[in-house]
Amino acid sequence: MGRFLTCVAAVIIFAGCSGISDKSPSDGALSFSPTPESSKKLIVFVHGVLGDPGTSWTNKTGVSWPDLIKGDDKFQNFTVAIYSYDTPFLRRASGIEEIATRLLRQLEDENIFEKFREVYFIAHSMGGLVVKRALVDLNRPSQVKKLQTVKAVLYIATPAQGANMAEVSSWLSANPQLRDMQPADLNSFLQALENQWQNLIRDRGAPPFPQSFCAYETKPTHGIVTVNRVYATTFCDQNPLPVDEDHSNIAKPSNRESDIYVWARARILETSALAQGQKLQFFLRKTPYTYSSGLNVEGVDWKDNYREYEFTVKNPSKIEQVTDLRLNFALPWPVIVSRLISQEGCESLAFTGNEAESYDVKGKNQITKLQTSWTNLLKIGATTMFPEAVFRGKLIMITEGPPSDSASLTVQYRDGTGTSKKSFFHRISVLDAATGTVKINPEPLKGEQKTSIQFMFKEPVEFKK
Repeated sequence: MGRFLTCVAAVIIFAGCSGISDKSPSDGALSFSPTPESSKKLIVFVHGVLGDPGTSWTNKTGVSWPDLIKGDDKFQNFTVAIYSYDTPFLRRASGIEEIATRLLRQLEDENIFEKFREVYFIAHSMGGLVVKRALVDLNRPSQVKKLQTVKAVLYIATPAQGANMAEVSSWLSANPQLRDMQPADLNSFLQALENQWQNLIRDRGAPPFPQSFCAYETKPTHGIVTVNRVYATTFCDQNPLPVDEDHSNIAKPSNRESDIYVWARARILETSALAQGQKLQFFLRKTPYTYSSGLNVEGVDWKDNYREYEFTVKNPSKIEQVTDLRLNFALPWPVIVSRLISQEGCESLAFTGNEAESYDVKGKNQITKLQTSWTNLLKIGATTMFPEAVFRGKLIMITEGPPSDSASLTVQYRDGTGTSKKSFFHRISVLDAATGTVKINPEPLKGEQKTSIQFMFKEPVEFKK
């Protein structure tokens, strides 16, 4: 009786707050959220043992992690899919090897590796072992192109080295998934899987895909930490993230500010930027400061239709530099002030180009003299941005007229080798013209892009009659 109660307790702890059910869900279902046809990026959620595609990801308020992503502007070009499989409390079901085989077959049958150019997995608990086993099967010459479509795997409390609770639970349950997760020192399945994963990591090319990111829980579930740092140990491209949640709630972010959500979003977006060959990050925001009319700000007398902005350019790579950087801004409104606030890790950084001379007007009326004007164009150049380099600048724009409908940022630079030239185009969106709120869209665009120049004369223009 004592051993029986121990087994029951172990299963409850391992299941956490997901609930325990012995019902059989649809066997190996891959469901997709509605998405624009143009989407070429996919995030696949894979739940853990004794979990399901609903409650495993849903927080106490009834909002799921996939739902948070669907409503996140930063993921507007991503499709979300959820994979489910049978994982009962007592009954026999497929083992991890069989589930992984079925997952891979369904991804291939759905043409996922052809429909999407970037695939990401967010896998909780045993779900990480399922994903890992599916991916190592692609690490062979005939399948490596599919493997390279997978850009990152996020292992959330995945027992890469097994878990004691799985061993105790397996005494009671006929579910082989629990036996597959017994501690790795006596578990040849996990030993072989980890060896295959290490081989995959060593075989990655440049850039190194798939990326591997890991997080583990620090809080106990009913008194026991199910997957601590030791059991979560596998190859990760960054140090594992400790999260102050238990084994169940680590996969149920309460909102988009939760540690696990912020971490996962940052890893996916930075990997997506790497996948597109884009190494730099750009930010433009209106400052919250309000100045009185007539106050001298940055050398100009402030007017009610002036708006102040800060922008940041960052090289987030810890190992690669970029050279021959050229940034060409076509901003929404004319710029009357542009200056550098700070820089670190940049060589020969220079701002040019927000002033221009006017030209004679053809026709009966002509300008009495050449006049200088402000424009919406700003050029920034640097010979080198070293790893983790960053610079920040300040702008003041005159927002009295309608904004340009083709505001943009064109980016050119050479990669770390100095041989390959990169070129990207980002749209600058005006979120609210009345307040002057803008942002640089993180998704680069391709093809020919239209830009328009706006002029604002510094002095009133006098014409000959």
